[in-house]
Amino acid sequence: MHPSNSLLVPVLHKHSERLLRAQVEAHAKELRPDDRKKFLGKQFDAVTDAISEKLEMSYKDAPVLTTWDANLIRSSVKSWVIFLAGEANFTLGVNDFSLGAMQLELGRPISFSAITPSTQTETHGHRNEGVFVNGFRIRKTLSKIESKLCVILGPKRYTETDIQSFDFVRQSGNELEDMLLVLDGRAQKYFGEPSDTTLKTLITHFLSP
Repeated sequence: MHPSNSLLVPVLHKHSERLLRAQVEAHAKELRPDDRKKFLGKQFDAVTDAISEKLEMSYKDAPVLTTWDANLIRSSVKSWVIFLAGEANFTLGVNDFSLGAMQLELGRPISFSAITPSTQTETHGHRNEGVFVNGFRIRKTLSKIESKLCVILGPKRYTETDIQSFDFVRQSGNELEDMLLVLDGRAQKYFGEPSDTTLKTLITHFLSP
């Protein structure tokens, strides 16, 4: 049984909702931007510690990372990397973010699971099996109708010349949700890339059409 079936999903649900509540609390306290960033950063650190502890109980020899460490990942038979898609959104108090974890073997991505707490969406990806959202496999549409939508990853701004052939442009900040639009054909193209290496790896191995 894949770990996402019994281990990861309940943990990610619990702690993604915890992050959502932390945003509400920060808003209720009317924290200044710097104070909000510190408060939410501490909440995220507590969440990653809790997830790491849970994974380490079941995978005793597998390191659990919160930032990409190429040497450690390549030298470990199994390893986990916890990620937050839409990190800037989370820090700003916008609820469009996804909490997840990716499993690797000798540096090669094997699977990932993520929860988007604002919509209660579950996303899973497995090597050679595809990507599943709420239990349904995502397949690129066979429709010949173009959506005229492009998505932009990362903070970079694009000029009108770059995107003038598209009627709609989305730059939500949640890289996972944006790439799902591309993967299933609702968006025609994406520009840019996230600065986080874990998210770049996630896109390359699971979310690129």
